[in-house]
Amino acid sequence: MKKIAYTLLFGLLTAGAVVAQNIDDALRFNKHELTGTSRSLGMANAFGALGGDLSAISINPAGIAVYRTSEFAFTPSISINQVESEFLGLKSKDDKFSFPFNQIGGVTTIRPLREKDKGLISTHFGFTYNRTADFNQNLNMLLGQNIKDFYDGSGFNTLLNNITMQSNGYIPYELEDIENNDNGFNPLHRSYWAYESYLTDVVEGEEDIYLSQYQYVDSDRPGEIIDRNINGIDQYNLIDRSGYAGEYGLTFGANISHILLMGASINFQTYRFEQKESFREVNAYGFNPGYNEDLDYYDMYSQLSQKGFGVNGKFGLIVNLHPIRLGAAIHSPTFYDVDEEFYYGMESYFKDRFSAQKKSSYMFDYSYNYRTPYKATGSAAIVLGKFALLSVDYEMTDHTSSKFSSKNGYDTYYRELNDQIDEQMKMTHNFRAGIELKPVPFFAIRAGAAYFDSPLKKEYTDKELTKWMATTGIGFRNKNFFFDVAYAMLFNKETYNINANPDYLSHPHIDPLYFTGIELSNKNHQASFTFGWKF
Repeated sequence: MKKIAYTLLFGLLTAGAVVAQNIDDALRFNKHELTGTSRSLGMANAFGALGGDLSAISINPAGIAVYRTSEFAFTPSISINQVESEFLGLKSKDDKFSFPFNQIGGVTTIRPLREKDKGLISTHFGFTYNRTADFNQNLNMLLGQNIKDFYDGSGFNTLLNNITMQSNGYIPYELEDIENNDNGFNPLHRSYWAYESYLTDVVEGEEDIYLSQYQYVDSDRPGEIIDRNINGIDQYNLIDRSGYAGEYGLTFGANISHILLMGASINFQTYRFEQKESFREVNAYGFNPGYNEDLDYYDMYSQLSQKGFGVNGKFGLIVNLHPIRLGAAIHSPTFYDVDEEFYYGMESYFKDRFSAQKKSSYMFDYSYNYRTPYKATGSAAIVLGKFALLSVDYEMTDHTSSKFSSKNGYDTYYRELNDQIDEQMKMTHNFRAGIELKPVPFFAIRAGAAYFDSPLKKEYTDKELTKWMATTGIGFRNKNFFFDVAYAMLFNKETYNINANPDYLSHPHIDPLYFTGIELSNKNHQASFTFGWKF
């Protein structure tokens, strides 16, 4: 069974990504894990009923009307994303550091010259940026260790010899013609890439019989190809992800009698995501016989780039009942315009530091629209003077309302994809809670926790994609300046699946089978630092 699984994986690793958009894209576009100011992050972003914070405005625009003065703040951060993987007892781990800018912005408060206790107390305008998603991540999945080369009827145990076998019967220029004239994915592309990357070569005296770097022709037995991979090959699936999603907001608010606070915003979303996924075979143990210039490792890879820009609107209310505050907000869908590029190829690296690369001679590019789900939040908080506060938020998101739409007339494909979204995704219920204590007026201690529900129905995923977050922080304030520090850890487990359906190459609209079982444990550590001034 292990060998059969390898055969499916090797033959079709790059196939799934060729087929335009899928549920994974919807999950990524819908991802919304607000970070923001250190005060907000230290309380797990449970700020929907509190307001008075530049990130709280993104949760509930009515929070802008809590301000009594004008304010400016910015928040740099450090993020460490760690991933551990396990597959058939093989464990590996990787991490990635990034330095995202969580938040920057300001609020202007306009109050009448004469103080009032009733009616319109103040009006407010704010311009803010808040990072809403972080895609930076490295995954190192060890799939096979000390794999030998042989054929047992189910397939080769190494991808390179699989490709070599596939090349037999084609003269190199015939493979080049296929590469240059084929406008879709063809498994023979890999044969040409391997030849151009010095991973395969034609046997001397033959024109269409190939041998790989794992093989040689014995001079004592002319014409017989011998396996020199007696020491084995290590195999990995590597993923390098980068990018962010962020929101620029223009927010307006009003304070009515210190009881009813209202706010509305128009927001502009930016989205950038890049991913390079590679299947790697490593010569970790050496070949026999060995040569002065020998293969170190090679990658067969696919690369995806997505850029998007979108618009949404938000409206919120806070009712201040002293000491209790109640808040509610509605977020419209974000209407994205997305451009996407995809290509694939091969890279080889040799121990004498020589490398060769063959990218595909064409690129798949798509332009389409995407509509994220709408969401609603309900919040409650209790403010005990200047000494303590406790806040909880509930957020509902209807992921079934997500929708792809075409710019170029591919309505049938997008209709089927939207049907999958409606069938496989669900309404989520997220919860956040935070507490702040002030033992002395100028110093605060904070803590919080959050639960993020899985957007996929349980029957469509091996493990629910639920996430948990634990946070803590401290803050220092005087009359005009404040400085806050927060730490947050977001963690979840999931199973990574690789497309393994042979018919998926030529029939992209059928339901794919999946090669499953790579267990991933994700942890994201983040430290943020807010510098702010009141005017």
